[in-house]
Amino acid sequence: MSLKLLPALTASLLILGGCAQNDTADYTAPEKGDPAFLKGQNTRADELYMNPDSSEGARVFRNVYIARADLSHIQVIKPEESPVDDDWKVTAKEEDLLQHAIIKEFTAALGYQSAYNIVTTPEQADMIIHTTVVAIHPNATREQAVAGNRSGGAITASIALINASSGNVMVRSVDTRSSDNIWAFNQVDNDDPAVDLIFRSWGNSMRRGMLHLQGRSSDPLAQPMELKEQK
Repeated sequence: MSLKLLPALTASLLILGGCAQNDTADYTAPEKGDPAFLKGQNTRADELYMNPDSSEGARVFRNVYIARADLSHIQVIKPEESPVDDDWKVTAKEEDLLQHAIIKEFTAALGYQSAYNIVTTPEQADMIIHTTVVAIHPNATREQAVAGNRSGGAITASIALINASSGNVMVRSVDTRSSDNIWAFNQVDNDDPAVDLIFRSWGNSMRRGMLHLQGRSSDPLAQPMELKEQK
């Protein structure tokens, strides 16, 4: 899959490669005012990676199937020097509730202003969304959270928009979102978990990328990140 790589990133890799070979750095970063100084425009913390080569005909796509999220390989990035906490493993009951919440919030986000139609089977879809919850980053141990201290943290997900006919990835988002109650993800006991806002933000991020890929977005922050020389 060919993804748009930033020229600045490529240059940085070349520079690092040169340092590894020569053990010395002969490069000085340009300063503001230098023509080689690069200024980022339309930058966001949740950058999307788009693959136009896999989206032929996608401008007219509207039907989206939201696949069940993969919750089977979640890594818990525990606070430093804290013991392993096996209780973070998602139970069958919790998974059902989280799956329901993810689909509900993605449906609300993607269907906003009738942007997309959510279908119930892959066969009906032009595009399929796959979500993998990659990691949970609690800021405190379980004992500290029970005592009422530092219940915040973050969740990282990898979300892919797939061309249903070709199977190719059109949009990829690797997104980390924070929460002031990350432990709600581990204490799901109803169909309205406190992490719904995170799921909604994931859906909004993917909607933004989908609209931009189709040339339908008027959001200036939906443009891909650009790097330009300073004048």
